[in-house]
Amino acid sequence: MEYEFLLLSLAVFGAATLQAATGIGFGVIAGPVLLVVLNDNAAIQVSIFLNLLIALLLAPSLRQSADRRLLSRLLKGAAIGSPLGLLIYLSMDIGMLKAFAGIVVIFTLIFVVRGRRAVLPTAEPATGKFAQLSIGAIAGVMGGSLAMPGPVPAAWMSATGYRKETIRATILLMFVFAYAIALVLQYSLAGIDGNTLWLCIVYAPATIAGVLSGRVLSSRISEQTFRWLLMIVLGTTGLILFATIG
Repeated sequence: MEYEFLLLSLAVFGAATLQAATGIGFGVIAGPVLLVVLNDNAAIQVSIFLNLLIALLLAPSLRQSADRRLLSRLLKGAAIGSPLGLLIYLSMDIGMLKAFAGIVVIFTLIFVVRGRRAVLPTAEPATGKFAQLSIGAIAGVMGGSLAMPGPVPAAWMSATGYRKETIRATILLMFVFAYAIALVLQYSLAGIDGNTLWLCIVYAPATIAGVLSGRVLSSRISEQTFRWLLMIVLGTTGLILFATIG
């Protein structure tokens, strides 16, 4: 039990640090580790709660850097995709959830590698409304089913040329609403038991410590480093998920 607590605390701290510094990382690092160690669908609910905590802590300082038009469209798409994501969560066992998560993460990695472009001089690349709504819907599905709404929109923004700070701010502000919706849906339709709430409380301090660490690192990560970190996180996560199916 002590080994499990130490492992999860370190994973949560590291993932929260990366998320605070780059805008992604918690869902694709701590989420799979929680799935592997707890081996229960409750891991998704714990990940949703801790992700929401991170987003709420960081949101006040990010409003000026976000792309508000894109954020609005991502949220509209997420509102459509989240209920479908919850249906997937309720209908799949833990092995199928891991496989589903792994497939999505690997495809996201391929998208980043193939679509990587130089950062554009403007903060808002020209992309269509339908594409933005679609990416938001995919994020909603991933958030509702796996507590991982960030990788797909972050990868898409990176591949289309958005700047690091715009990606970080937009994704983290999206998390405030996406995870709030996911948590309400989980509570209303799936239920949240006392043990899950206790796990959320137990790992909240490591999450908060990671947020404080990540805020210090955020200004020290270059655009190129950010994109390499994104690809490393996605690749490692996919391998972990597939290796633990069964």
